[in-house]
Amino acid sequence: MRGVNRVMLIGKFRKDPDVQYLEGNIAVAKFSLATTETFKDRAGKLNLPNRMAYSSVVARTWQELAQKYLHKGVWYILKED
Repeated sequence: MRGVNRVMLIGKFRKDPDVQYLEGNIAVAKFSLATTETFKDRAGKLNLPNRMAYSSVVARTWQELAQKYLHKGVWYILKED
C-alpha cells in the first residue's frame, strides 16, 4: 500500500513515565524509549552499536496503562500499524 509506514520498536524504557495533569484534570504521561542496533562492516567485524532514544506522550486511557505497566528497565515491543 502506497504511503503507509509501519514501525516496530524493541528495547527498554529509560525511566518511569512522568505524569502531569492538564486543565480539566486530563492526565498526560511522557516517557522515553531506548533501542540499540548493531551492524557488521564488510570485513564481518561488529561495529559500535547505534543507540537511539524516542520520546512519547500519551493521554487519558493510554496514560493509565502507561503508568501501570511501563517502568524503567522493562523490555517492550511497540508496534504501530
